[in-house]
Amino acid sequence: MSRHLCAALALLTLAVSMLPGCAAPLNRPAPDRRLYNITAQRPDTAAPAGDKSVLKVRPLQISPAYQGKEMVYRLGDVEYETDYYNTFFVQPALNLTSQCAAWLGRAGVFATVVDSSSQLQENYLLEGMVNALYGDYRDRNAPKAVLEAQFFLLRNKGGDYAVAFTRTYRKEVPFAAGAKDPAPLAEAYNQALAQMLTELE
Repeated sequence: MSRHLCAALALLTLAVSMLPGCAAPLNRPAPDRRLYNITAQRPDTAAPAGDKSVLKVRPLQISPAYQGKEMVYRLGDVEYETDYYNTFFVQPALNLTSQCAAWLGRAGVFATVVDSSSQLQENYLLEGMVNALYGDYRDRNAPKAVLEAQFFLLRNKGGDYAVAFTRTYRKEVPFAAGAKDPAPLAEAYNQALAQMLTELE
């Protein structure tokens, strides 16, 4: 047997012996994906307004950076990352629209609150833009949930709409430091949304 053939057989034997070690990581189960939902429950239901006012809530818009289901973490001034294994159960803009309409429906400011699918003629129209929705981990010892949105309340004047109210709300809610666990972040989002909607009503 030639020296070249012996060397080739030796390399082949070594490669085969290493295969089990290389394949081991492939046998590890993938981490489970966990789903979270941002919710805000108004503590009580107020009596509806005595007039016949109708508020229609249009679907909220959201910055492209946060429109996916994956949770977003801010790690530095210009560094962000998304989390494939920890996601929102519903696309954030759709969920926040639903939460907003439900909260305002219980607030009693308007006689009726409907979403954009309703055929009711509205007196007021609510639009909004979510500008920020992320976990801020720039200070690992003091992480916080960041939620920012701008709302526009439009008054319907015979088919012409005039801005009756506009305001930008930004909420930063701290949560327990430690490993990057999305559960405390999700709970902080709930608090941020409740604070925001309390001020909006």
